[in-house]
This record gives sequence, C-alpha cells and structure tokens, in this order.
Amino acid sequence: MRFLFHTDYDQDIRLFKHSGSVFWYSLLGLALLAAPLVLDEYFLLQMNFVLIYVIAGVGLMLLAGYTGQISLGHAAFFAAGAYTETILINSGAPFLVSLPVAGLFSGVVGILVGLPALRLAGIYLAVATLAFGFIAEEILARWESVTGGNTGLFVENITIAGVG
Repeated sequence: MRFLFHTDYDQDIRLFKHSGSVFWYSLLGLALLAAPLVLDEYFLLQMNFVLIYVIAGVGLMLLAGYTGQISLGHAAFFAAGAYTETILINSGAPFLVSLPVAGLFSGVVGILVGLPALRLAGIYLAVATLAFGFIAEEILARWESVTGGNTGLFVENITIAGVG
C-alpha cells in the first residue's frame, strides 16, 4: 500500500530531479550567456522580455505552488524593483551595483507588506495583495516627478563587459 503523505521531503526540494538534468541546465545557461553575442537586437529584446516574465512566474510559482496562497498584487513588487533599478541607472549608478540594490528594495517592500499580512490566508490574503497592487499603481501613476507618471521612465541600453 502506498501512502499519500511524505516523511522525507529531500526529493521534493532537490534542484535537479535527475542526474541528466544538470547537463541540460548547464547547456541552457551557456546558451543564455552566449545569446548577446550571436542574436540581433530584436531577438535579444524579446528574450529579455521572456526572461523578465519567467522571473515573475517563478515568484508566483513559489507562492502559489509551494504554499497554496494566492497573491493578486504580485506585479507591485515587480514594479518596485523595476522602478528602483531605473531610477538608480538614470542617476548614474553602475548596473552591477544597482541590480542587487533594486532586488533588496523590492524585498524590503515585500517584508513591509508581508508583516501585516502574516496572519492572512486564502481570500483575505488575495484581497490584501490586490489592495496593495491598486495602491502601488496609484502611487506610481501620480508621483510623476519620480516615476514619470503614466508615461514611465526611459533607460538607456545597459552595457556589461562591452556587450549590450
């Protein structure tokens, strides 16, 4: 008889479920690193958009898939990091410095929103995160001097090690 519960979760949290996966993930990583050298600007832009949405999707997968909770304001945390990165880049900060700072700022915003929402679950958490999403959207749209309002902000192309 097979039991439906686990007593050991090591297999569930392993990064690579099969030994052959390491090779394919390594090959994918090398292809992503080589992409700026071989792709033209249009395909590189499209690949960047896909990878941005992959990051957002992985965040939602971690929340919904592993905890069973629903977040409807996920884009607000995404926007906090994106606007922080843009503001830092436009003020002259190097990309390799501003990227971790933007991630940390987005994490701090997540902690500030998450602390009051710790005891919420289910529909209540969904409504709270939806409210945060609406609040963030209004702040970003109305704070034109910092965020550019509904127009947004412009960022020059990023160059890393002469590639960009």
